[in-house]
Order: sequence, then structure tokens, then C-alpha cells
Amino acid sequence: MKAESLAHWSGGVWSVLPTFPLTRVTQDSRAACLGALYVALKGPNHDGHDFVAAAFRAGATAAMVRADWTPSPEVASLPLLRVADPAAALLAIAKGYRAELKPFVCGITGSAGKTTLKELAAAMLSGTGPTAATPGNYNNEVGLPLSVLAVPEDARFAVIEAGISHPGDMDPLADILRPNAAAISSIGPAHIEFFGTVEAIAAEKAKLLTAVRPKGFVVLPLGVPGESILRAACRCRVVTTALGDPAADYVGEPLAKGVVRVRHGDEPAVLLETGLCGEHNASNALVAYALAREAGATAEQALAGLASFKAPPMRWESVQVGPIHVINDAYNANPLSMRAALETFAGMEAPAGKVVCVGDMLELGDASDAQHRAVGEASGNGPWRLLAGVGPASRALLEGAIKAGYPATQTVWFATVAEAAEALPLLLRPEETLLLKGSRGMRLETLVDALRR
Repeated sequence: MKAESLAHWSGGVWSVLPTFPLTRVTQDSRAACLGALYVALKGPNHDGHDFVAAAFRAGATAAMVRADWTPSPEVASLPLLRVADPAAALLAIAKGYRAELKPFVCGITGSAGKTTLKELAAAMLSGTGPTAATPGNYNNEVGLPLSVLAVPEDARFAVIEAGISHPGDMDPLADILRPNAAAISSIGPAHIEFFGTVEAIAAEKAKLLTAVRPKGFVVLPLGVPGESILRAACRCRVVTTALGDPAADYVGEPLAKGVVRVRHGDEPAVLLETGLCGEHNASNALVAYALAREAGATAEQALAGLASFKAPPMRWESVQVGPIHVINDAYNANPLSMRAALETFAGMEAPAGKVVCVGDMLELGDASDAQHRAVGEASGNGPWRLLAGVGPASRALLEGAIKAGYPATQTVWFATVAEAAEALPLLLRPEETLLLKGSRGMRLETLVDALRR
């Protein structure tokens, strides 16, 4: 990246120009910073300006700092890009860099499954040539610009994930991304505490679709909640997918063990082998295939790329801990993904029996009790020997399951994860299969460590 361009995009001024190349951007002074522009961001618990010296010691070429910041003698003579607000400047340089990028950019959003969809789409597109993708779930107002700034100029495709938590979150992300195409994984009551309705969530997600260039396209699953809102937001062609509905452009049929048969027009059917169980994952595979094909990949290229797919950590991750088989799906949860997980688990083979451990679904606001109870009534009365809840809100899910007919004597509730870590391992029987599912803040994956101990 040219120092002059960074100053122009950010509206900043260099104290001295860098003498070494700028090859990347980071906000983490603990990471390898060789060749990096370190961005000093202020968070709720720390100020990145306190770590500017550490970033330079780790190999940073330059740092982007507040204009009124007083540097220590150690860094005073080093290249500092002084800006009014480093957070706003990060968005600005990402927008400037995106405007110069030549790769075909695909935007991914949704209430649940968007990281899995992103990884599936990136894998399928990689069969055509170099493909960049959001690392992990770097999808917010800090992660998305960093993801864009990490896209190599020689990439053919870039698959970038956009996540929201509050009204207005999508505006700066869509403004940066301006994708050539976009896809929706799902719409549901995630973060509904801040939105009030699923329709409001759909409207916020739809801002990414509005940003798609007119000659581009959007991939939508038929019947997704808020579909009319999403369609109305599109200024481009809409491509539809569905499991079992011949009205869609791409029609999928889930088979056993994470395989989806796909039909598209008069083409021969293809088999997508992802290893991911459940209809929600089958839908994501179908959306990813449609995205790859419409972006220019042949069926053969998409299948060749899919062979490199690896599921993200803690997304239906299968782990054997001694005699216990664990399905670690604990990365995050909302009512939509919790129902999908419970329904998928109910259909799994587990000869020695099943145990479910659910954690609270967070950011549901005043609807929390009702949403937890509804999930329990709809999906909690499954074929498991034991249903465990962790956290205050999970009690309502257990109550819903009992109301639906699940035996109260086969439920157990823990106020905290620490309590569950002490007791749950003692309640499991050899060879049983345990499902872990809860919001990120619950950190249910620590129960895997408790089992190991």
C-alpha cells in the first residue's frame, strides 16, 4: 500500500514517510506485525495507543494514531499517520482500497450460518483461481475493513462476511464493500433485543443487498423470513435456492451424512459433499453453490474447490473425549440456529444415547423468556436421555420442553458454566453423544476441557 494513498484516504498527515513497504494492516500489537500499518483503536477496556511501541518492536512499518496523541520518545521519530479518529480512518482506508480492488467481491450476511456459508462459497470459488475470504468471523466495523484490506490484488474472488448487532451497523460495512454479488444464509431473531422485530433485522441485512452493483446478483433462499423486504432492496438480478421446491433456480435435496443433491435447469444433478449435517447446512451448501456458479465457476470447478472445505471451529465440530462423543456447536446461538441444531441432533444416529447441553441465547431482550420457552416447546422434547441448561435464561427452555412432554426428571439446570463443568461429566455415560449449543458469551466449549480433565 502506498503511504500517500493511505494519507489521502484517511485525511491524515504523516509525521515522516515510511521507508519500508506497507504490506498489511492490523490492530493487534501481539500479532506478527512485520510490514504492517498498526491502527491504534480505542476499545471499552484498552487504548491501542498504549501499544504503539510494542507494535513497532514486533516489526510494524508505521502506525495510525490520533492527531492529538503525544508519542513516547521511543516512537516519536517513527512513521506515524496522524488522523482525527483511527476507527473512522480504518473504515475510510478500507473503502479507498476496495475501490481499487479488481477481484469479484461477494458479500455474505445472515442471522445464522453466515460463516459456514462464507467458507463453503470461498472453497467452491477457489476451484477457479486464487480466492480470499474473511478470516474467522472478522465481520464487524473493525473486522470487515481489516478483511477487505487483507485481500491480495491478484485474487480472482473475495468472499467477505458482514455481521450486525445494532440498527445502523450495516451502513458503513455496505458502503465499504460495494459487492459484485451477495448471499443471505438465513434471517431470524438474532440480536432482536436491539431490533424489536425480525422484519427490522431483515431490513438491516437488506442494506448489503442494496449495495450490490446493478450488473451483479443476489442469492436468496426461497421462503426466508423477510423475503419481500430483501427482494425489494435488490437493484440487481435475484437468484433463488430451495430444498425441495422446484420453483427455485437451484433445487437441493439433502441426503445422508452431509451430502446434498443439486439440480439446476437442464444440467445433470451434482452431489455436494460437505460432511455437515442438518437442513440448515444443506441450505447453506446450496446457496454457496449457486453463488459460485453464478459468479462464473463451472460445476466441475465448484466441486473441485469444495474438496478443500473445512468446517469452521465449533460449528458442528465432532470431538471424541475419552468414551464420550461431543458435537461442539457452541460458537454461537440464537432461536433459529438453536432449533436447527436440536432438530439435526434429533435425527442423528447415536446408539449409546444422546445428551443435550444448551446455554443461554443472549441479546434477546424482553423476548428472551418467550423465545427460550418457544424453542423448548418446539424442539426440546427430543430423543435424549438428559436435557441440561446452563445460565438463567435456559431455565425457560427446559420449562418449554417439559410443557411439550419431556420428562422433568430428565432435566438438569446449572446457573453457571463453572457449575456445569463440575457436575455434567459425572452425569454422562460411556459412548453417549453430547451436543453443546449456546451463545458465544456462554463459552460452553469449556465443558470439553472439563470432560478431558
